[in-house]
Amino acid sequence: MNGQYASLLIALPLIGAFFVPLIKGAGKKAVKYYLIAITAVQTGIAAWVFQQVYSTGKPIIVMAGAWRPPVGINLYIGHFAALFILIVAAVSFMMAVFSLRAIEVEPIDKYAMLFLLLMLGATGMIATGDIFNLFVFMEITAISAYALTAYNKTGEAAEASMKYIILGGIGSSFFLIGIALIYGSLGTLNMAQIAQLAGNMNATVAQVGLALVIFGLAVEAELFPLNAWAPDAYQAAPHPITAMFSAFVVKAGLYAMARLLYLMQAVESWGSVLKLLIIMATLTVFVAEFAALRQRNVKRMIAYSSIAQIGLIALAFALGTQSGVDAGVFHMVNHAIVKALLFLAVGHVAVTLGGAEMERFEGLGKRMPLTAFAITIGAIAAVGIPLFNVFWSKLRILLATLGAGYTWAAAVVLIASVVEAVYYFRLVHLMWFAGEGERISEGLAVSLILLFLAALVVVIGVYPDYAWSIAQKAGSDIFNVAQYIENVPLMGVGA
Repeated sequence: MNGQYASLLIALPLIGAFFVPLIKGAGKKAVKYYLIAITAVQTGIAAWVFQQVYSTGKPIIVMAGAWRPPVGINLYIGHFAALFILIVAAVSFMMAVFSLRAIEVEPIDKYAMLFLLLMLGATGMIATGDIFNLFVFMEITAISAYALTAYNKTGEAAEASMKYIILGGIGSSFFLIGIALIYGSLGTLNMAQIAQLAGNMNATVAQVGLALVIFGLAVEAELFPLNAWAPDAYQAAPHPITAMFSAFVVKAGLYAMARLLYLMQAVESWGSVLKLLIIMATLTVFVAEFAALRQRNVKRMIAYSSIAQIGLIALAFALGTQSGVDAGVFHMVNHAIVKALLFLAVGHVAVTLGGAEMERFEGLGKRMPLTAFAITIGAIAAVGIPLFNVFWSKLRILLATLGAGYTWAAAVVLIASVVEAVYYFRLVHLMWFAGEGERISEGLAVSLILLFLAALVVVIGVYPDYAWSIAQKAGSDIFNVAQYIENVPLMGVGA
């Protein structure tokens, strides 16, 4: 199979979104099943790409119009992109299935189009090899996310969307100015050539440009202090979309930040930018965990927990070491699984019982035992208990942080983990040891997805070596810049 087929990862959701209005005439159920079909095909293509990259050890590079970069635009699907494009597609498929039950607000056709464009934007951010096209895909992701946040047409949804638009606009401006500084200094937008020429940049220009890029991406990556939009958006958005935000939209922003950070590691002022990111990441963990402790809405509580975990990943990426990057990627995988599980389960409860307030979870173990079991698995994993997947990635991040000499950051993470344990175990106690109620039907499709995700959490927790080896290859794809430059067939224009 030709590597050019990988371009379908971008083309399929785009073309699929354009055909939604034609499907609309067949009814709302037809649109939902069409969404499931498109995401299923996308998952199949992503699985093939993953198998190709990991079996051959070579990236798939797609060149638009057969023009070699930097003249032509290219997609670069290495170990990291292959792994996370698969996660994007698989989570999108699961949430498309959940949408059958969770989405009733009209217009369903607009929801399906925005859903596919959100998947497209995140996939493009991860796969592109061009910094300006990274901005384009980031805007596709952001605009789709703004609209989906407001989709439920409530007052809180409109307010959350407006906050997201304002902060997202500021972030996009920062990012675009950062790109302009880099382009003005180096004369190229191709990522491989930027890495090749980064050592020639003026130290001050590089420092300012990279800082602006990080601040711009910090909105999408939910880093303090630019993450004020996130809890409101997570709470107000449709339940399947909340899971997508946490599982991969934020990961695309984190990846873009890490990729650009390491591509420019040859600049003189690189270390000071890393220190800035370490401070932002540690504050994100600390502030979000204590904010989660005060929440009475479970969906909002898990949103804050998700933000804290994102801060932990950003901390790992900011250490500037191979062990830190590998641990960060491993935690990205584990976090995507656990938060998809938690947001799916909590959304299922909210759809079934009419809301996600804490009191609705009283006695859930008696009313919806399978869903309560899934939430329990996700909660125990998120805290970092041994024999569950997050334990291994948290441990590796802590060891990498101590190895890099940031003992204070490791101490903050440990304190925050204790706080996390308090609110998650409070929820578990409420579900299993409080309240009464009659058994409620939980639905076969959602139950199977919950069991699959819960099984992944446990299997990776008990047998972490395979997932860790995959994460190491993906981490090396980000950290080993020399190999990245070598893999991209540059024409040498502007060098």
